[in-house]
Amino acid sequence: MSDFFLVHPATTLVTVNKRLAAELRRRHDAAQADRSLAAWPSPDILPWNAWLQRAYAQLVDRGDCTLDLLSRHQELALWETVISESQTTLLRPAAAAALASEAFGLCCAWSLDRGTLDTGNIDARIFARWVRSFEKHLTGRNLIVHAQLADAVRGAVEDARLALPEALRVAGIDKPPPSVDRLLASISDRGVTVERLDPGEDKARCHRVAAHDAEHEVHLAARWAARTLTERPDARLAIVSSALGAERGTITRVLTQTLTPNRYLYRGTSPPPFNLSLGEPLSELPMVDHALTALRLLSRPQALGEIGKLLRSPFIGGHEHEAERRAQFDTLLRRDGLPRLGMDRLLGRMQGFDATAPAACPDLLGRLRQARAGLPASGHRLAPSAWAEHLRASLKALGWPGDRGLDSVEFQQYQRFIDLFEALSGLSKVRDRIALAEAIRQLNRIARDTVFQPQSLPSPLQVIGPLEAAGLQFDGIWLLSADERHWPAPPRPNPLLPTALQRELGMPHASAERELDFAIDLLDQLRRATPWLIASHPTGADEQRVDPSPLVTDWTLHDPPLPSDAGALPMIAAATAPGPAEPMPSSSGLRGPRRPAGGAALLAAQANCPFAAVAGYRLQARALDEPTTTPDPALLGTLVHRLLQRVWQDLETSAALQARPREALAEPVGELAGQVLDDAARRRPDLFSPRFRRLERDRLVALTLDWLDLERQRQRPFAVLALERDQTVRISGIELQTRADRIDRLEDGSVVVIDYKTGRELTDAGWYEDRVTEPQLPLYALAAGPEVAASLLARVRSDGSGCRFVGISRETDFGAGVPALAARAEGLGWDELIEHWRTSLGGLAAEFAAGRADPTPSPAACRYCDFAGLCRVGERTSGDDDD
Repeated sequence: MSDFFLVHPATTLVTVNKRLAAELRRRHDAAQADRSLAAWPSPDILPWNAWLQRAYAQLVDRGDCTLDLLSRHQELALWETVISESQTTLLRPAAAAALASEAFGLCCAWSLDRGTLDTGNIDARIFARWVRSFEKHLTGRNLIVHAQLADAVRGAVEDARLALPEALRVAGIDKPPPSVDRLLASISDRGVTVERLDPGEDKARCHRVAAHDAEHEVHLAARWAARTLTERPDARLAIVSSALGAERGTITRVLTQTLTPNRYLYRGTSPPPFNLSLGEPLSELPMVDHALTALRLLSRPQALGEIGKLLRSPFIGGHEHEAERRAQFDTLLRRDGLPRLGMDRLLGRMQGFDATAPAACPDLLGRLRQARAGLPASGHRLAPSAWAEHLRASLKALGWPGDRGLDSVEFQQYQRFIDLFEALSGLSKVRDRIALAEAIRQLNRIARDTVFQPQSLPSPLQVIGPLEAAGLQFDGIWLLSADERHWPAPPRPNPLLPTALQRELGMPHASAERELDFAIDLLDQLRRATPWLIASHPTGADEQRVDPSPLVTDWTLHDPPLPSDAGALPMIAAATAPGPAEPMPSSSGLRGPRRPAGGAALLAAQANCPFAAVAGYRLQARALDEPTTTPDPALLGTLVHRLLQRVWQDLETSAALQARPREALAEPVGELAGQVLDDAARRRPDLFSPRFRRLERDRLVALTLDWLDLERQRQRPFAVLALERDQTVRISGIELQTRADRIDRLEDGSVVVIDYKTGRELTDAGWYEDRVTEPQLPLYALAAGPEVAASLLARVRSDGSGCRFVGISRETDFGAGVPALAARAEGLGWDELIEHWRTSLGGLAAEFAAGRADPTPSPAACRYCDFAGLCRVGERTSGDDDD
């Protein structure tokens, strides 16, 4: 190891980032060990920003600086204050604050005259006003921000108020902004030797690989890393991605599948054999996300999905023994359909259960009450430090982070989040008194801006961004996304500064030329960092052709290695490794219950797909209801059902209907429609506003009157025998619960079964199939007994085809467009049809009772099925097609 990597005790080495500082510290220690030393002084190696902060701290300790340095979170909070005071209307003030902070940093680094901003566009002029207000706040409160440190330290250097090393070496800071150049020049003028660390010579053999798409590209890089580490376990490799934030999930998944397939398949706890440099925002980690959601609920209503997340969260106290009850309560909330709930409504809903009810959650109810009781009354404004204490107490009352023990990574997340309350307290330096909602919003922003990276052991494979690779050394580097879209990257100048000015001064990301120079420099650094550099690029994305970057088109092109057998794909090898064999159970297993929860829909499911019937009516599996922000077709159909029920409770007979013309029925039907809508509004006041009820009342009245006009066309007098009748039908040993919308009695004593439908598509074709796929009306007809004379679907709808009956009658004189059976199914008598229904439905019931559960769907069965991810019949079909 060369003495080149040794750092003299009187020398300070500053680097572009933490990663390079750690690498150079490792090289220094290795060089000392090569000299057979047992101990040596720790080298003074640190990132540039850390050196600036250390210099500032020295000045403060000596009393040479009285300015208080703001943290990143405090600075952003101050920018938000400035923006709000400017009365500028913005949709995302926090994002504007981040842009303003970046633009202010550029102003400081390039020493821009504030008056220059006034000559720019409207955004620049607005920013100029923000800057003046921001600097006024800093001066008035005796504050300083990080962007001003370089000039502040330079002033101390020039005044000889700062102790300096004998030599200052700079590594990885190739093209610093003017403020850094000025500071280094001032340090040199003080007699300090300022030296830039030689990055070395270009030594890489450069190759290029064309992948099919972005994911295939990551797979190729992962296989390269796996193959290299197998051949050389001591190798140090890097996968470099210019879009690491967007590709993080894909890269993590593919690397885990390729390098440690058993860990991926069986969720092992061993650390992965790679290190991903880019952490995740703390707010996106489940433990922290659930805590922030709980706190947001304390101040304002939350979406139903967020409420459900809390009810299912293992990080809320009491989950271990109340998990099933909370899941049941979540299901009930979803059935209510409210898209958002506040704390008052949530507590009111929870208080409505007896302690023994399946959905009762007494433990959670007590925790929510205690969490809210510990907060000041609504409207109070407190210092951020006071809110930090209250919010921590509320989380403690909720039992966060849960009853179970935390693993190592979760404990690190817990500690990191607890530290954020100190950051929230620190906002008192720039914000006086704020409301609860603002305190929670600031805590959310701090968590979103805080990146969490768990502590891990050194890894042979580093996944890093291009800037982090500066100055590092590897045995091999794979560069992802070396295509025309990413190398060079498109320019993205700061929108708050004049674009022409940014181009003139050569600010970062200001122009295409600046990005090209930057990309060339990065590639030069990568070529000096490794003897083996591979650049890959997709050939297509979003069904469009993608060309390689012009910076790598002359590199030697290699075809990607294709797997020749399953052994080349670690996931396949791991999944197919021999193990103890377990016989698959028979598709016809245990007998079904004698009284399953279901009626005609159970038989429909059995006819269309036995697996769906077992999943839905034996296992009681069902998709969770989704909240509605507008009345959906099912809810509007329910209104029609309830109105027609009330109308016929009033009319009772066809004679009464004939005696009252359309005009005479408009007012009473309108009153009944108003009652139905008032009932709906009591359940869903968020949907049924007074104005909507007026509009919907007019629609319901017109639709009902149209339907009654059709009913007048029936040729045989009738009386309504039953409305919404519940009855039990016993068939093939099981009992089914049915509810017929309406049953009419004709003059000759026969009955007509009617079921209202408001959907667009309506057909009775399924009644004549061998496996009756639409069993509702046939089952009602069997329940009505031998007196049934017609089975009808009533299409109550006001579109182009209007209201009509769909179905059949035993006789030809029913009227209203209803055909007799002889006209609908030639050669089939009424008794034969009833027997067909009895035989088919009995066979379906017997299948269900016997436990037939094979996924054999009819062509349309999968269209609205909730169990596609469970039966996976679609994947089986797709695989057959591929073969």
